[in-house]
Amino acid sequence: MSYPTAREHHFLFLQGLRSPFFWRLGKALSEQGARVTKVNFTGGDHLYWPGVARRCKVAEPALADYYERLLSGADFTDVVLFGDCRPVHQPAIAQAKSLGLRVHVFEEGYFRPDWVTLERDGVNANSLLPRDPHWYERVKNTVARAPKPVTVGPSMTQRVLHDVAYNAGNLFNPVFYRDYNSHVPHSIPAEYWGYIKRYVRVHATRDRDHATVKRLCSNTQPFFLVALQVPGDSQLTVHSPYGSSQAFLAEVFESFAQHADKSCLLVVKSHPLDPGLEKNAQIVALLAKQHQISDRVVFLDSGNLPELLEHAQGLVTVNSTTIGQALFHHCPTIALGKSIYALPGLTYQGRLDEFWWVGRDSMQAQPDQSLYQAFKRVVIHSTQVNGGLYTDRGMRLAITHALPHLLTAKGKLQALLEQYPCEPQA
Repeated sequence: MSYPTAREHHFLFLQGLRSPFFWRLGKALSEQGARVTKVNFTGGDHLYWPGVARRCKVAEPALADYYERLLSGADFTDVVLFGDCRPVHQPAIAQAKSLGLRVHVFEEGYFRPDWVTLERDGVNANSLLPRDPHWYERVKNTVARAPKPVTVGPSMTQRVLHDVAYNAGNLFNPVFYRDYNSHVPHSIPAEYWGYIKRYVRVHATRDRDHATVKRLCSNTQPFFLVALQVPGDSQLTVHSPYGSSQAFLAEVFESFAQHADKSCLLVVKSHPLDPGLEKNAQIVALLAKQHQISDRVVFLDSGNLPELLEHAQGLVTVNSTTIGQALFHHCPTIALGKSIYALPGLTYQGRLDEFWWVGRDSMQAQPDQSLYQAFKRVVIHSTQVNGGLYTDRGMRLAITHALPHLLTAKGKLQALLEQYPCEPQA
């Protein structure tokens, strides 16, 4: 498909993700006639953008001045980036907005695995998506129902290979990008060693975890599921009051020990991409012992998440995309961070201390399936593109579906909000 308006656009690409996705997207935009400029911040960025690019050589405190010079002195119309909470992006977003430029933010999909998030101005807690459930009911019939997405397929192998290649490029940072400060909380050697150890551990305990899940789901003893975030995730560090999984778990365990029925179990599940450096299993065991509930706590490094959500009394999390799966499985959910899912009727709006007594069959906490369908329909229409970020198939799909979003003056969500205004949310 041809986009005649492409020549009116000059895109500034900032940091992408650890795959060739941004390079291929930039080429696709160039082939449409748009101008594309790239800024690299690391050796990994350079490796995955083999074409001509600017090299950012300033330290984090000087980024605001850098972006002011860069954006004010050129004819950029659009800024494209992955992850709006990265330190290298926050001053760029502020400067771009002050100049009236369009800011396109990519992120992992809200409804994975076959969707990628693409929003204007911000994602997750920074999203322009309204926090008013009535708005979704009001506009659901004004948007086309999304067709069934093309399946992207497994991507973990490609993701790992891209990650290793990207970090190999970062070995040159001390020479060419010495002032770069990574948003990743751990050193790369420590993270990889953690992944290796966790892979061995998960492989060794997989059958045991599988049997534990079967036992949990076949017994009559009720349990609540706690889904952990990846360490350093902005959902923890920026969009929640915790800053770390340990602080989050401390609050959950104290509340559960004091307020949950003594017959209930607490099941804590690691994130699949957690490198295991924060030793969540030990933290969980220590908290359980501290609160004298060791016989009521289960820790899982792996296990069938849909099966757990199908039987759990409720899900407790900060702001995981697990919430989307929980809503699908009619599982009552409480989000303790700032979340697009934190709507009355979708997730529990009361206190955590009260959540333990709500129960799966309570009308008070049951996700409103009509609202869930309206929410999902509007969110997919206005913020999601079918595709993936790591496999060739996924990237081709995502680029094809992202082009019309990038080459229009007004985003779909912005158009909806102008036609159907919603009161700003605190």
